[in-house]
Amino acid sequence: MRKTLTSIFLLFAFTYSCKKKDPPVAVSDIYELQQHISKGAIDTSFAYIKKADSLIQLVDAPDSLKAENNFLKGLYYNSISELDSATRYFYNAMAFVKDSVYKEREGQYFQNAWRAYFNLEQYGDAITVLDRFKSLLNPDKQRRPISWTYYNEQATYVRMKEYKKALEVNEERIRFARKRDTVGLPSALISGANLRYRQLKDRKEAFRVLDSMIKKEANLSYDSKRQLYGTYGVLSYYDGNYQAAYDYYKKAIENSKKTDSSEYKMNNLVNGYNNLAEVSIDLKRYDDARKYLDTVKSYGFDKIERRQQRYLLNYELRLASETNKSISTVTKVIDSISAYQDRVYQDKFTKDLLALELANEKEKVLQAEKQATEIRNLKLESRIILLSSVAVLLFAIGLLYYRQRKLKFETEGLQMQQRLLRSQMNPHFTFNTLSAIQSRIKTDKEGSAQYLLKFSRLLRLILENSTKNYVQLELELDSIRKYMDLQLLRFPGKFNYKITLENMKEDDLLFVPPMLIQPFVENSIEHGFKGIDYVGHIDLNLKLRDKFIHCRITDNGVGLNEKTNHNKTSTSVVLISEYILKATRSELKFTNRKEMPGSDTGVQVQFLIPYKLTEYD
Repeated sequence: MRKTLTSIFLLFAFTYSCKKKDPPVAVSDIYELQQHISKGAIDTSFAYIKKADSLIQLVDAPDSLKAENNFLKGLYYNSISELDSATRYFYNAMAFVKDSVYKEREGQYFQNAWRAYFNLEQYGDAITVLDRFKSLLNPDKQRRPISWTYYNEQATYVRMKEYKKALEVNEERIRFARKRDTVGLPSALISGANLRYRQLKDRKEAFRVLDSMIKKEANLSYDSKRQLYGTYGVLSYYDGNYQAAYDYYKKAIENSKKTDSSEYKMNNLVNGYNNLAEVSIDLKRYDDARKYLDTVKSYGFDKIERRQQRYLLNYELRLASETNKSISTVTKVIDSISAYQDRVYQDKFTKDLLALELANEKEKVLQAEKQATEIRNLKLESRIILLSSVAVLLFAIGLLYYRQRKLKFETEGLQMQQRLLRSQMNPHFTFNTLSAIQSRIKTDKEGSAQYLLKFSRLLRLILENSTKNYVQLELELDSIRKYMDLQLLRFPGKFNYKITLENMKEDDLLFVPPMLIQPFVENSIEHGFKGIDYVGHIDLNLKLRDKFIHCRITDNGVGLNEKTNHNKTSTSVVLISEYILKATRSELKFTNRKEMPGSDTGVQVQFLIPYKLTEYD
């Protein structure tokens, strides 16, 4: 019914627009400008893009020209590595494709939107783009695009560590490849073997598939050989066979260099050299590791994916630590990690501001469309009486659609508030820990290695959790324990801790927002236990309720007073308080234990934590 009414409205709008005296030369000018931009260097064509954009505002341009101009702007921002702006315009271009994808150019709108979201580690948005693209394709006539969606959907779930879902997609992909796309079958089989090893722990079957493909490698393309040897290297590394992993990584890079030049080639080479650096460190071939890390850096730190940036910094830290470099060398690596965290914070902060701006612009567009519809209906009433009832019905549908979108924007706003909170808390936490490491290196060279190792593991866990809106409770508690154990290395015997769970188990499938508890634990250690002459104690109690998890954090520190009221005024606590109020309609509660009957000194903090039964519920 909705599609029928929309078709009637579009037919009528087209008939009415034909009567308007818009200058046809302006529309042709837009088309010619866009053709000129597409044939030239996109990174030098921004002036032409803006000119075409101005012409579009002056005339009643068709949706195809509007979509193309948004896509060209997305390509421009992508060429200068401003991925937040690029995703915005790729998404706008994609939105103009309604019922099906007829042209190859329309498919590029979706492909570039997915890639931009993927590189920004916004995996939920990346999956949404792929689902919509797949729904618009014809499986009998558009085989390669459908294979592309399967490949990238699987890659996205792997990056999210949703291996079970990735395996389901891989099985669909193999079935589709056997029937309709034999060219993509080797890639599907290779990635399936990788997933079987990691998800099903089926080592025998995984290596059987890879060995059978190596026997027939003469029939494979260079890119398929790259995938085959790279995967064999990864699985050999997991098996602890570092020399075999090293040899297969080398073969993967050799085949990578032989592939046709493409936008993926650099990423494949960077990934291969990072893998070689890691296994070289494990093999104690430190000169080789140094060579491979320098090769990665030669591509330009800001030009490689964020995940590869993190790997590069992690391997630099491992190499500096294991080769017993001078304090200044290790400190330099730590400073690089700190600078990287600052950039990630700034990127996330800018991304959320742009997302809010985009939401506001969409609200304005919806309001403008609503007003335009009302004006158009008034004009059409005097011309075609029979269509008045249709116009009223369409207006009601538009109003309902507007209300649904408004509710969606409010939900997305809460999620953006959560991401903004986490993006501001992570650099603060990391900066404090890095400062502690730097101080320890200066005073205790022998003990610094263990401290660096624990911090490296904690940093990796924090970075992985920071990309998600919700993480499993078990992972969140693991990061808190690692943090307190790290602090105990810094302050031996200064305090102890206890974690108690009521009405639930730690490995239950409960997912909570990350980094809500850690700032209060940090406040207890940094401020509550400062200056005390007895052993401090932290008691973390979590109790499952109907809709929320009740969190109570108690310490026996100096308590709240005018000089130590950091718990109430820190930026992290203010942000958490605002988020908790919006998510649970409740407030943080601080209690000075001196005011509690039967208690001594310290602070008790209580608040509610929202939870979900799945990560994407």
